[in-house]
Amino acid sequence: MKKQNYIKQLYSLVRNPNLESLSLSMDDVHHKGLFSLVIAGTEFGKLTRVFIAGKKMKPYSVQLHSHRYPIKLTVIKGDVRHFVAIRKGSMDAHTVQLSEFDYKNPFNGGQGLTYVKESNVSIKEYILPVSSTVKMSSDEVHTVSCSKGAIWAIEEGGFETESSKLFGVPFQTEGLYNKAPWKVSLHLDLVAVALSNMFIDFKSSN
Repeated sequence: MKKQNYIKQLYSLVRNPNLESLSLSMDDVHHKGLFSLVIAGTEFGKLTRVFIAGKKMKPYSVQLHSHRYPIKLTVIKGDVRHFVAIRKGSMDAHTVQLSEFDYKNPFNGGQGLTYVKESNVSIKEYILPVSSTVKMSSDEVHTVSCSKGAIWAIEEGGFETESSKLFGVPFQTEGLYNKAPWKVSLHLDLVAVALSNMFIDFKSSN
């Protein structure tokens, strides 16, 4: 799909929201101050989410992880840096060794993190320009850092695995994943403005 049309599609979802989808929105997702605005879908694993960073996120403040589903990530606003971990067979000057865990969400009856082994990975990092899109399979491992106010959309492609992977130090969920319905309207407006500005930029280049 032409990027300009995709922006229009996202804008339409934001301006004509599905209330059942919006009810799945949460604050402090993965990181304190990171708001997950659900603008389409009602089935986990097949949602379209827009993430809004209320605070700056430093590199690896969200651990390297995979998803149980393929994703499409599109940057809408701000400075977003992408980190991708690639498995390697042995250690050398271009690899790091990290603890690998299986993760099954305790909110869905899983046991949380289970240690697997020490794994060797090579990490690549690059800046994602505004309007850029990245597609990832369910077995690929990544994380992001970003500036305060950064916004990006993620489309979930449907569950393919029962667990995801995490690399690094085990994370704590205490104080995270909070319902905050009073913040939904504010974030809808923030995203609408950012998408509108993107659309104007594309139109002016035609």
